Amino acid sequence: MFRRTFCLNNNRFTVIKPRKRQDPDYHDFDPESAVAADSPRDILFKPYINVPQNQLDAAILAEMNSKKIVGVAAAFIRDNRVVWANGYGWSDLEKEKLVTPDTIFRIASISKTITATALMQLWECGLFNLDDDISIYLGYMVRNPKYPSAKITFRMLLTHTSSILDFGGYEQALGSPQPPLLRDLLVPGGKAYSEKTWGDFLPGTQFVYSNFGFGIIGALVEMISGKRFNDYTIRHIFWPLGMDAGYNAADIVNFHKIAVLYKTSGGGKFYPACDYFQTGERPARKEYKLPLGNYYIGPAGAVRASVLDLSKFMIAHMNGGLYGGVRILQKHTADLMHQMHWYGYGMEGFFRYIGLSFHITDALAERRLTGHAGEACGLVSDMYFDCDEKIGVIFMTNGGYYEFLSSGYTDIEEAVINTLFKTFAGPPGSTIRVITTILNDNKILVNGRIIFYPVLPDLGMEDLYVPAITIADALETTIEFDKEIDMLILTKGVTVIRAKIGDARLEANHNTIALSSQIYLKHGFVMLPLIIVSKLLDACVYCNPVMNEINITLRP
Repeated sequence: MFRRTFCLNNNRFTVIKPRKRQDPDYHDFDPESAVAADSPRDILFKPYINVPQNQLDAAILAEMNSKKIVGVAAAFIRDNRVVWANGYGWSDLEKEKLVTPDTIFRIASISKTITATALMQLWECGLFNLDDDISIYLGYMVRNPKYPSAKITFRMLLTHTSSILDFGGYEQALGSPQPPLLRDLLVPGGKAYSEKTWGDFLPGTQFVYSNFGFGIIGALVEMISGKRFNDYTIRHIFWPLGMDAGYNAADIVNFHKIAVLYKTSGGGKFYPACDYFQTGERPARKEYKLPLGNYYIGPAGAVRASVLDLSKFMIAHMNGGLYGGVRILQKHTADLMHQMHWYGYGMEGFFRYIGLSFHITDALAERRLTGHAGEACGLVSDMYFDCDEKIGVIFMTNGGYYEFLSSGYTDIEEAVINTLFKTFAGPPGSTIRVITTILNDNKILVNGRIIFYPVLPDLGMEDLYVPAITIADALETTIEFDKEIDMLILTKGVTVIRAKIGDARLEANHNTIALSSQIYLKHGFVMLPLIIVSKLLDACVYCNPVMNEINITLRP
């Protein structure tokens, strides 16, 4: 059953049709999947030979066995290091190869966070602005034909709000041995151009998950850096972090550790859907003959990495861009990527909030986590961390008879991830939140994390009015907007705060709080009184008139 879906941007309120969680990056037998048409179709599930060493092993193996999961690798990260990692089951059913923490998986849409990191490295060098028109950098005009005067920006691509869809020419290019030039997909008159590529909404006003959008980001990395996308990411992300990883299987040093991805064929049987290298030999590295700015298929989901190597990338993001003395991003850039840039109801509610490519969720481990999930060719994958506690988890399975739950995650994901947090983390919601903002500044600090205001605050008679999306991020509330009644709703625990645009009052659990001015919009953002909302959530607030500073402490 579809629920109403809303997005607020640029003074426009629009209804969004939700989509199921899916990563349609690859067809079963696309040229890069290394799966031949005559590959085996009915491989029997095999009992695990793993011997549980403790209760945690026993619990994970029991969950896997109940759902006939082929293999699982997972890691838990705390204090900037991996405190636990293990593998279970099979990386290759036919060859009876076991999964270990070093097993390499094609991680699907977690790749988007790496693609976005490559782009943001160029951003922090001052080579473009997030709200620039991407046409300037691609060298040709990119416009939704239904809204020809509206530019499409980097920020829109990073937040899935560009109106560029995964249909039309892109869908056909996925299975093509000779993909067309990107220009031919985006410019009218191109041989692969299609009206189906474009959503029926103004760019920047709706969320529709777009793999093609992240393919375009890969092309932009090439155009701005002057380097091939694969080469750029190897030299600027994977090598510096010491990762045996890449967007091309031929680039993996320990190629023999790549897991086969399996889809189910019924009756407890499986068939290989990706990375099935029948001869066991490394595939030849494909000669990349297209001009720079045309690598648009791999960036959305083609990275191969192990949970141990991916943990290095996640630790860097948890630690403000720094891992083991190597910096891949400046702290302010990493923080900007992790903060809320959009809220609403996308993919049947799986996406409620998003940063710059980073998914923000309240659906796992009873806490707010930041990262990304992936699903393709039978694989399900996750990389999520708690920005306050600096703890995180990485999970991968290469196939099984799992089921999707109402949260949008699978039963095996939830079972393993929740078990790992209960085992290695403290109780949820146990961290004190210390929040500081200075009048006339462009940011707010939350436990040292920077959240930049999307629009500058306004000093009212009794309070500082800031964007509601910033309040939700800083105070860790949920946020939703009801278009029909122009009502914004913040929720934390048992406290529900309602703010109606145009009213000079707030409602908190049916109590009315009078305001000296009306709730209003500023460049499409609902503005709310920071001090009053904080106190309604039982926070301690101290205003320092000497420093022009507001200090907020929110205890569990």
